[in-house]
Parts: sequence; structure tokens; C-alpha cells
Amino acid sequence: MEVVSEKETLMFFKEKYAKCEIRYGDMKKQMAEDIIKFTTPIREKIIDLYHNEAYLRKVVKDGQEKAKISAQKTIKEVREIIGFKKF
Repeated sequence: MEVVSEKETLMFFKEKYAKCEIRYGDMKKQMAEDIIKFTTPIREKIIDLYHNEAYLRKVVKDGQEKAKISAQKTIKEVREIIGFKKF
């Protein structure tokens, strides 16, 4: 609850819990609501990105280029270490 709930909600439940005035089920319901509220913007962003094919293609292309450069560097280093020279 400390991560997803508002301070007032957290304090309310801490207070009620300390006095044994609240059921665990009530706290779970509030926690579920707060998690949904907290994660909704993240979920919506993921859905937007999923449907943005141009952006996803660009990310894949950029990642491919970075991976290729990194792999070429690694292969070069390995060849130098084992003494394999390209003719």
C-alpha cells in the first residue's frame, strides 16, 4: 500500500489495523482499487505502444543496429584473443 495508495488511505488503514478495527478483506479491496488506479496509465501506454507499428519498427531497427555493432566488436575481440587473423 505504501507504493500504490495515497498517504491518507495508507494512514487510515494503518490506524485501523493497529486498533484491530478493520478486516483484512477491506484492506485487500482497497489495495486492489489502488493497484488498478496506479497501473492504469502504464497499461494504457503499453496498449498505445502496441498499436503504434511505426514506433515498434523503429525500436526494432535501432536495436538491431546496436546489437550488430556490439556483436562485431565482440567477434573482433575474440578473434584477437584466440589469434585468428582475417586475411
